Amino acid sequence: MGAPFYPTSAFVVEKMLSLAGVRPGSIVYDLGCGDGAIVVAAARDYNATKVVGIEQRQRLCSIALRKTRHLRNVAIVNANYDDIDISEADVVTLYQSASENARLKLKLVDELREGARVVSHDFGIPGWRPTGYHVFKEGRRNQRVLVYVIGSGTPS
Repeated sequence: MGAPFYPTSAFVVEKMLSLAGVRPGSIVYDLGCGDGAIVVAAARDYNATKVVGIEQRQRLCSIALRKTRHLRNVAIVNANYDDIDISEADVVTLYQSASENARLKLKLVDELREGARVVSHDFGIPGWRPTGYHVFKEGRRNQRVLVYVIGSGTPS
């Protein structure tokens, strides 16, 4: 925790949510939701039934709350995501470091049901095999979106 905040572009957000198969009826959790960009798009553009953004930094949490106050299907939680039960999620979104993703593996396997999708921006989950991915150049940077399905190439 405590990684620097880097806003996710609208293009990357769209790739993450589309590759993860978010649709009406989906329950989406964004671990470390930052300013709420993914949360807003999942609720507004993909009509997810429920979207939960978890952010431990109060300043970012306040920004996410302001951006989502008009969305009835969104909850923003000011907490450490380690302390939040994510078991109802169909999709979990991440933009964490590779080491943080490695640390999160046990939580993801323990709490998510088989078939739940985890989508990560830029950093893979060490030891897991993605079921889908997209590599692209945005600006001067090469970026990746990786999708994992719990129970399919996701050993604990």
